[in-house]
Amino acid sequence: MTKKEVDVKTQGEFDKAIADGDIAVVRSGGFRAFGDAQVRASGRAQVWAFHSAQVRAFGDAQVWASDCAQVWGLGSAQVRAFGDAQVWASGFAQVWAFDSARVWASGSAHVRAFGSAQVRAFDSAQVCASGRAHVWACDSAQIRAFGSAQVRASKHVAVTYSPSSGGVRVFGGKKIRLPKLRNASEWCAFYGVKVRRGTAILFKAVGDDYKSSHGTIYAPGSTPQATDWDGGKKECGGGLHFSPRPMLALAFGSDADAKRFVACPVKVAEIVVHPDGMLPEKVKAPRVCAPIWECDIDGNALR
Repeated sequence: MTKKEVDVKTQGEFDKAIADGDIAVVRSGGFRAFGDAQVRASGRAQVWAFHSAQVRAFGDAQVWASDCAQVWGLGSAQVRAFGDAQVWASGFAQVWAFDSARVWASGSAHVRAFGSAQVRAFDSAQVCASGRAHVWACDSAQIRAFGSAQVRASKHVAVTYSPSSGGVRVFGGKKIRLPKLRNASEWCAFYGVKVRRGTAILFKAVGDDYKSSHGTIYAPGSTPQATDWDGGKKECGGGLHFSPRPMLALAFGSDADAKRFVACPVKVAEIVVHPDGMLPEKVKAPRVCAPIWECDIDGNALR
């Protein structure tokens, strides 16, 4: 028997549709799906999927999947996968895979894999793998590997890896060895960061309240300072963290749910780079040296 699609706007309507065995269609708002629920999400909808829930996400929908949930991410959908979740991503979908999540990426999908996540990449998919992630890639997929990631690639797949990532293992593909970025000047030049009079423009992805996942507020016009600055010793924690572009900052967004982007002037002399770090596209500093402004995902200032 074919399931009926039912438009829902509240969690109560959502739960009733699932209880009736229908497919819940959501276009805005946030919903939690459990059991064997089936959901079709589009627009600005947000879905948290648990157990064996199945979600098909389109447009700008966002999905958080854990347990054994299954997600199909299409269009510009964003998916965060945990536990043993499975994700099929295509179009321009973006996926962050953690724990033992498994991802199949095709089209122009972008995947960031951490922990022991497993990724199979096809077509023109792009994958950034760190931790102990495993990647199998073919066609014209592009892979960036860090940490102890393992990559098996077909002949024409470009696999970029850092010499500081001594645990990376690459089998096949076209291997591209990145230079080791030892200081802030080399890091800014590599990522194309705008630098003027010794000040670099870096970026943060934050929540609607301009707050980071660690509680620091990056409101436009403010100049936040780290209260826990450790002199740059650790890669994570002990300072304010920044990315070279807004898109890359999404991986460190507020509670994995970034709503806004801000541009942050930082003195190059105060930027600390960790050449052997697990997240080379992230740096830290003790403060922002001039007022912050809000920008879009491309770094353009918002008026």
